[in-house]
Amino acid sequence: MRNLALTITASVAISASAMAEPLLTQTIPNLPGAESIVFDSSKQTYFVSLQAGDKAGDGSVVALNKDFQFIATVASGLENPKGIAMNGDTLFVGDMEHLIEIDLSSGAVVKHEAKNAQFLNDVAIDDKGDVYVSDMFTSVIYKLSDNKVTTWIDSPKLENPNGLTFIDGQLYVAAWGYFNDGNPIEAPYGRVLKVDPTTKQISAITEKPLGNLDGIQVDNRDDLIVSDWKQGVVYSVSKQGQSRILLDLPRGAGDIYYSPNTYQLFVPMALEGEVLVFRNIIL
Repeated sequence: MRNLALTITASVAISASAMAEPLLTQTIPNLPGAESIVFDSSKQTYFVSLQAGDKAGDGSVVALNKDFQFIATVASGLENPKGIAMNGDTLFVGDMEHLIEIDLSSGAVVKHEAKNAQFLNDVAIDDKGDVYVSDMFTSVIYKLSDNKVTTWIDSPKLENPNGLTFIDGQLYVAAWGYFNDGNPIEAPYGRVLKVDPTTKQISAITEKPLGNLDGIQVDNRDDLIVSDWKQGVVYSVSKQGQSRILLDLPRGAGDIYYSPNTYQLFVPMALEGEVLVFRNIIL
């Protein structure tokens, strides 16, 4: 009986830990228009895209050390940089009509034009090294392969894609919600979608629309974490489509980053110009 009691106690403790409320541990300030953040474990460095203000060319990508202190600006003169993905020593950033490629070893910046793009957003990289970037205004996903950008999927069924991430070879999409009038603030809600790269078949993870979705990540339990920019809500979404609220924040929760090793969630808040860091994201 004593062993049984100990087992039950341990199980309850583990369950309580797993369901612990997210705790805000850090606010990283002075990041104007912060939209996306990634971490390079080999350099112990964070990279953050800053949309900054309303002036043309005031956007940038900056580097922070592991203590969130500013190191350097790795790219400047950008229009409206958003999602970031990393492959080795190269950063890829969605920036309006261009997919930006930043070589961290040399400092070289290359702009790849995406024909007819209007509002390039998040970036994801497949296991072959091909780069995908969403266009939230035209409901298109572009692909960079062999140094050439082409239209990969052009479909309203993408519901104006925003966040992108690859999981087990499948592309998961956080959709903003379909609109074609240039007014995203009044757009209907979008869903979490999945795209089969081989067939390009689009299927819905969440049966009902969830929100004006922005960032998408996968947690240590293989569930999705999805942010809603307009409502300021961060959801946990299972692969079967069940959702629950993790965080209720002000409007502007952007392209989130999740660390499975530390159970931390980084939430860029563009309107406040900061990144919020939460722990106990153990789902």
